[in-house]
Order: sequence, then C-alpha cells, then structure tokens
Amino acid sequence: MNPQERPPARRASSRAAAALRLAACVLLFAAAALQRNGRLFGCELRPAPAEDAPAADGDERIVDSTGLAPGVLGYGGPVPVRVVVSREGRVRRVDPLPNDETPMFFETLAEAGLWHAWDGLPAAVASTARVEAVTSATYSSEAAIANVRAALASMAPTPPQPAPRDLRPTPKQAAATLVLLAAAVLPLFVRSRRYRLAQQALDVAVLGLWSGLFLSHARLLGWAGAGLPRDPWDAAGALLLLATALLHPLFGRAGHYCAHVCPFGAAQELAARLPVPKRNVPPALARRLDAARRALWAALTVCLAAGLGARWTDWELFSAFAFRAASGAVVALALATVALSVFVPVPTADFSALPARC
Repeated sequence: MNPQERPPARRASSRAAAALRLAACVLLFAAAALQRNGRLFGCELRPAPAEDAPAADGDERIVDSTGLAPGVLGYGGPVPVRVVVSREGRVRRVDPLPNDETPMFFETLAEAGLWHAWDGLPAAVASTARVEAVTSATYSSEAAIANVRAALASMAPTPPQPAPRDLRPTPKQAAATLVLLAAAVLPLFVRSRRYRLAQQALDVAVLGLWSGLFLSHARLLGWAGAGLPRDPWDAAGALLLLATALLHPLFGRAGHYCAHVCPFGAAQELAARLPVPKRNVPPALARRLDAARRALWAALTVCLAAGLGARWTDWELFSAFAFRAASGAVVALALATVALSVFVPVPTADFSALPARC
C-alpha cells in the first residue's frame, strides 16, 4: 500500500514510530562518539589523554597540529600530526598522532609514502608544497595534508593570511551532489523501471567507486563526534545522505536510502537483473533473515554506544568500494554477496513492484 493511501491515524502512528527510531539512532551514535573520543558534533566534552611528546634535541622544533586546523576532518574525525623541523628550518619528519580513522585505510598513507613527502624541504616551501592525496584514502590523506600545512604555517614568523576559500566544487563533488539530489527527489515522482536502472548504475559508479560517498557506521561515528565536513560541498553531500536515510522514513519512505541511494544495494539489485534462473528465498525464511539482520545491527550499535569496541566497523562491506585500501577479505565478501544476488535476489527486491510503491 502506498504510504499516502493509509488511514490518517495509521500514518500518524507510523510517523511517530519513525521519529522514535530516529531519536534512538541519534542518541546511540552520540553515546558511541562520546565513548570513542570524547567529542560530540565537533565539541570537545572530555579532555583527550595527554600523549608524551618526544623531547627536542636542541636543534629541533616540534609542532603538534592539534587545534591548528579546526574543522578539518578525515573519514572518522580530526587527523592531527606532529611535524619536526631542524634548526636549519628543514622538515625532518612528519608523524601521525592518534586518530579515529579506519585503520586499514589509514595504513595506506604510510604505504603510499605520504609521511615522507615533506622530508628535507624548507618549512616555508613545505607549507605550500603540492602533495597529492592518496586515492584509496582520500578523506584521511587530505585531512593529514591540511594538518601538516597548518603546523608548518604556525612556525612562520608572521603567519600567512588565509587564502579566500574557493567555493567551486571539484568534478567529483559536483557529480556526487547531482546523483544524490536525483536519488533523493526523483523517485518521489518518477516511476520508471528504466530510470531506476540508470539511477542504480550512477549510484555504483559515482557514489560508490568514484567518490566513496555512502553511509556506514564508521562515517556516522565520525560525523557524530567531529561534526560535518568543513568543505561546503562535502557537508552538502553528508546532509543529503542523512536526509534520505533519516528524514524520508518520517514521511512513509522507510527504505528510500536502501532502495535508491546505497551503492552496495544498487550493485546487488543490478546483479539480480541479469537473466539467470533465480532461486527465490521462501517468505518465512526471508522474514527470519530480516529479523536476524535487524537484531545484529541493534546489538552491534548498542556495543558501540557502550564502548565495547568499534573495530568491527572495519568489516562493513561498503568499504569494499575503496578496493585499493580495503582488506582482501572484505573485498572478497562483498564480491561474493553481489555474486550471490545474481542467483538469489535480495528478498525485498521486487523489481516489478518497487516503482509502483515509490
């Protein structure tokens, strides 16, 4: 039944239940962020444990970027660094400090040689040197580069004036924003099987493989703790994701994000469209599997809120889209899941009925 065709009392009850679920979700992730790093939406609510800084040997200057790059966030939050400069004014080394980035992505920065990109450069030159972000860990590397520049700039006798911010989107940001807008709005009015196929292909190509813009526990934890990205276009993408996932259910569209935005779900449905004989899941088993999925999600989220560990978020299959940085096991599991969808359609994926239910 279309949500708009339900009796008014039932619609009001459904919206109230959705609002309660939304409030519970926000509170759970807020508690998890506080447990994880003592921050909530960018505000420091619990002092971070002090880390012993290495002593300078008399001809070194050491600068910690913590607090020098406010609003600069990686995938999971701030990415502070320690920069060591010699008496001659040349960069000796850059050391990453503890952060909340996903370990398997953050480790690729060292493997790509990012921390040695400034070695030997005069501090004045290094502060403006062009250093390329690591493709497979774009958010983390861009935040790390910004922190290095902030630390080096703070060493200048006269700190440079901040350059005017370029508000133009990059091609990646522009494409991701357009795809997200289309996914959030067009399915409300367009009931076309052909359009749905095009949207799913864009979700996989643009949101998944190119920009890596999708929801995950790790990303939600990062936003709950550090706030939204400082870049206006990255922030717009985050807000669109949150709107489709959290606000659409208040208006009777509980599965909108999964059905029209999520690149991993889109990959599964595209795989299910291949003309291969299918083995449908019996309805009773589908209900049990769905109940088990919801129970597992609830249990893992409660564990996060209770501070019982967050390393399991490294195994979210969404991270397979960053295949150059994701672990081989995660990529293999993701590929196996998509391959299984070729023969066993996702139980909720009724392609003939979905457009009519939009």
